[in-house]
Amino acid sequence: MTEEQEEDLRDLLRQAARLSDDEFEQLKRGGLQLNYLRVCPRKLWLFAHQVRLEADAEAVALGRLTHERAYRNRPRRSLLLENLIAIDVLEDEGTVLEVKHAPTFVEAARLQLRYYLYFLWRRGVTLRGELRFPRQRRREVVELDAAAIAEVEAALEEAARIVALPTPPAAAWMPACRRCAYAPLCWG
Repeated sequence: MTEEQEEDLRDLLRQAARLSDDEFEQLKRGGLQLNYLRVCPRKLWLFAHQVRLEADAEAVALGRLTHERAYRNRPRRSLLLENLIAIDVLEDEGTVLEVKHAPTFVEAARLQLRYYLYFLWRRGVTLRGELRFPRQRRREVVELDAAAIAEVEAALEEAARIVALPTPPAAAWMPACRRCAYAPLCWG
């Protein structure tokens, strides 16, 4: 991409953003919270209120193992930004990788990665993203565009609304509940 094309992209993205810098600072949160927003709003609320039951969960352990073993030869791994954003891998080509064990909640993973790109863009860094599913040998490019900005900003507002509730939202059963670490809180 030429320098002129990059500047055009930055202008387009600036025009797409609705949130002011102050609003973004008020709404920013960890990427996992936006992932949980798509997976289960109740899980988001519990997690945001320091209810942490996933330490021994099988799915979390598999994800951690995938993260540790995949892409070991990459020059940078596991960057933590502002104690909020945990980037799995940053490639030399300006690509943020989000490594997932399985594509079960691919929409949630896309939102999480779009949020990372948005967060970095708000800090003046424009990168592209890539979801990677090493076990399936699958990859998916994720870029920040006007639609992604709108999705992320709406998700930030929705997450803030859910977290501000006095009690968690009602549980809505789905097949993933069978393996969820929070299931005992929802289904006894």
